[in-house]
Amino acid sequence: MENTAPIPETDPILFPQGSPTDEEIRLRALNHTKDRLMSIVGHDLRTAIGGVLTITGMLDKSLEAKDVKEAKRLNGLIRRSSRDAEELLRDLLAWSQSSGEDIEFSLESIDILELVHTEVGRLRAVALKKHQRIRVKDYDSGTIRADRYMLSAVFRNLLTNALKFSLNDGIVTVNIFRQPGLWEFQVADKGIGMNADVQKRLLKIDDRKKQTGTSGEGGSGFGLLLCEDFIQRHGGHLTWESKPGKGSTFSFTVPELLG
Repeated sequence: MENTAPIPETDPILFPQGSPTDEEIRLRALNHTKDRLMSIVGHDLRTAIGGVLTITGMLDKSLEAKDVKEAKRLNGLIRRSSRDAEELLRDLLAWSQSSGEDIEFSLESIDILELVHTEVGRLRAVALKKHQRIRVKDYDSGTIRADRYMLSAVFRNLLTNALKFSLNDGIVTVNIFRQPGLWEFQVADKGIGMNADVQKRLLKIDDRKKQTGTSGEGGSGFGLLLCEDFIQRHGGHLTWESKPGKGSTFSFTVPELLG
């Protein structure tokens, strides 16, 4: 079953007094976008800090067992995870502050493999908690023109969801393809998957069907909504295929952008 993110529509319920002015539409859209941004900021920071706390607990057990070698390894992971969390916070704050009244869209040339591996590294501590692995299959690689922060946020959220809904010792796979005129990316897992009802409500703001992760992880459900926004901002499309007990594959495209 393949699903496609719907084209946003203006909700007449938001404007009960008649047709809105251009300024009302702009302000409401702006507030809505900023609400989504704040949701994803909180989501990403909770993920990063949660990873540090997980490894800290493992470090305590290693010290109690007087396993110096393992303690040193975990200490190194804590240092790296803390540095990644600080970098993530700095990036998000810089992005938020520079956006002014709207989220700025800024194209630049990006090494796609470097960007993907950076996001994979940021989630290493999260994967470690459930003994999971993230595998990157770069069928194609090279330079892509895109907004770095938006593209990073998309990968970060899709990977986080894949880990959340995967079983212990599971593998999450990132596939990278380059086709004429566009790039295609897939984030696939073999986790619990989604039934038709969950998929139907997946991108509905007021009627989301939340699922709990395989280790009881929660979530606001707004991360995927922002992914949809960012992908559409690039002129791309978000699709997914999922079956209960078989896992999910989220795919998105980014056209070759010039400028």
